[in-house]
Amino acid sequence: MNQLTEREKSILKTVIREFIETAAPVGSSQVARKSKLGLKAASIRRILGSLEDKGYLMQPHTSAGRIPTSAGYRVYVDELIHKSKLTERQQRLLNQAIEAYDGDVQIFMGKVASVLADISNQIGIVVTPKFYEAVLQRVHLILVSANRVMVILTVKDQQVRTVLVEVQHKIEKDDLRRLEQKINQRFYGKTLREIKNTFAHIMADLKSEKTGLVRLFSETADRIFDFSRYENYWLHGTNNIIHQPEFTDVQRVSGLIEVLEDRDYLFRFMEKRERPPGIKITIGRENETEKMQDCAVVTSTYRVGDILGVVGVIGPMRMRYHRVIPVVEYIASAITRKLGVA
Repeated sequence: MNQLTEREKSILKTVIREFIETAAPVGSSQVARKSKLGLKAASIRRILGSLEDKGYLMQPHTSAGRIPTSAGYRVYVDELIHKSKLTERQQRLLNQAIEAYDGDVQIFMGKVASVLADISNQIGIVVTPKFYEAVLQRVHLILVSANRVMVILTVKDQQVRTVLVEVQHKIEKDDLRRLEQKINQRFYGKTLREIKNTFAHIMADLKSEKTGLVRLFSETADRIFDFSRYENYWLHGTNNIIHQPEFTDVQRVSGLIEVLEDRDYLFRFMEKRERPPGIKITIGRENETEKMQDCAVVTSTYRVGDILGVVGVIGPMRMRYHRVIPVVEYIASAITRKLGVA
């Protein structure tokens, strides 16, 4: 892409800021009033024409002012933006959502997505970490009663699942301890997905041991290691975006809603945003599906043990990036801290 002069950058920044606030094409007279360059209208028109020739602005109608292209927004985000500090209200709302966590991941993630939507006035989205890809650190087997065992799976000291298993006969603590040792010896360092899929096979040589515990655990491994309900996403604020001027066209907004309701697509889309970890912003045509090419997506990763989740905001390209980016960064860091990861 063509290099910009300092004047071009200043005028591009002015146009984008005005368009973000008004959703209307920006003319040379507006730029003259808002910019601090002290240029005459003719000079500004020449620079606007140059920015259009270079692909950073476009003119929706011959007599209209200019609007930014996705390339223009990209330069703005990468080079021209000055991120705002979070307001006291934003920090309070975000902190309240984080502190409300009581161990229920479903409720917690839903609250975070809702607060993101409220603060940004866009769509808030949170995707849980892919627990199946987590590496097992230890299985704890705890005798709760004569015929009930509590199974606790831990990943890097993070408790991720607790399951009660009932047996048909009395269990001895020593037998349970030996089984715990054997499970940990054979499955330490494997992902939870590997364990779920291979438990019966790897423990097959022990199925005939006298207590019947190995056979029981092999038969219930699908339930013990079932993390499907944890692989989810929460989306709030769809109403925020469909009332934006960009989405008054029924076909355009229906296409976007179709994408947002496509669970498999959203998981794949968000999965690609995990690596490398950190903030990621895609604008317009940088989003691979045509139905999201009127949108910008701002996400960041958060960490639970050695696995990553994604949190972010989806909105029109005409997004207040200087406000949204700090909010997304803040909430991602806060989730990581809350879930106890150093």
